[in-house]
Amino acid sequence: MDKVDVRGDGRVILYKRDGLKNPVYQARLRVPNAAGYKIVTTKTANLREAERIALNLYEDLYMTVRAGGSIKSRTFKQVFEEWEKAATATASTRQGKSWKPTADRVRTYAIEFFGAKKITEIGESDFADYWVWRKSNFARKAPTNGTLKRERASLLPVFKYAVTKGYLTAMPTGSAPSAKAVRRPTFTLNEWRVLSRKMRDWVAAAQSKVIVRDRFVAHQAFLILANTGMRIGELRGLRWSDLRTVKTDDGTRLVAHVRGKTGAREVVFQQGADEYVKRLYDMRLAEITEAAGNGASPQLDRNQIVVCHPDGSAIQTMKRSFESLLKFAGISAQRDGGTRTLYSLRHFYATQRLSHETSPFLLAKQMGTSVEMLEKFYGQTVTSSLAAQVSKSGARQGQSNGKRYPFE
Repeated sequence: MDKVDVRGDGRVILYKRDGLKNPVYQARLRVPNAAGYKIVTTKTANLREAERIALNLYEDLYMTVRAGGSIKSRTFKQVFEEWEKAATATASTRQGKSWKPTADRVRTYAIEFFGAKKITEIGESDFADYWVWRKSNFARKAPTNGTLKRERASLLPVFKYAVTKGYLTAMPTGSAPSAKAVRRPTFTLNEWRVLSRKMRDWVAAAQSKVIVRDRFVAHQAFLILANTGMRIGELRGLRWSDLRTVKTDDGTRLVAHVRGKTGAREVVFQQGADEYVKRLYDMRLAEITEAAGNGASPQLDRNQIVVCHPDGSAIQTMKRSFESLLKFAGISAQRDGGTRTLYSLRHFYATQRLSHETSPFLLAKQMGTSVEMLEKFYGQTVTSSLAAQVSKSGARQGQSNGKRYPFE
């Protein structure tokens, strides 16, 4: 079994398994400050292509570990099944009771909601969305908050097991549901005008080229979030190949194919918001051109991440940048008893679209959520006249407009 040390430091090893008729390259990945290694298939027998795929997988794994994740990536369902076997082997809880009711409670609903999601990616916002989802998804009657609290207690052993096995470095936060639905903190229109106006000054005020770049990328990312309603995780995984334009009655729109916790969908940018993507494209093209040197004219790889570090790897968090911007703009992080986060940009988008009489049905499709969740969190905006639009026909499907941008 011949091995290829791609980086020359033992972190990315390629090899083919002996005895197979048509073997493809396997990749063994190791990253600093993480115990063990991960083996994945590149699904190709071409060495050059396998090297490219393996390096991309290594960068993703490196950033996952750097952000506090584990090299032993597992979905929630996989961890649950492992925990269930281990719990069954111990026969009973510390109180001498069976683990079966706990396992059944998790299997009934949580597997459907969290199952395919990487356990390292489940955070506080996911729990908040889960409680809302459960209110609308039940077999006989809507669950009480007491029922949901018991469900949360049933989830805890699964996450504790994940920490013990090294799949997680710490327990995720996620408080039990409160009796009253909490409006998600967002921005007033005046606050948004101040914030968007201050963004350029915030970038210019950076003290180094590195920080200028970080802030410039964050600036465009914040504007994209506020003009699409994407989840931050969806934007994080967006690639140039996911973007295209379509014709509309009043011009064109940029459309993004995103992959979120509710599955894949297409997201339409607000008119003019394509400019923010083009700024990122121009910046990346200038970076790789400078790196190539000697008057070269390289092409940007369409499989690269849109919102990325200089090395092309995905930016895992912009939390501190967002907090820095709020402070710079003089806008409080606290509102209506909650803390504004990057998700507040998504909530701002929803509020603005509803206030401009966008159909709640179409908006739910755009945001990858449900009309029930819109009503739950934006009930102060969803009026009876807007709700009536759910029965109306949807917008006409846009037709392809050809290649308008270099990244298409």
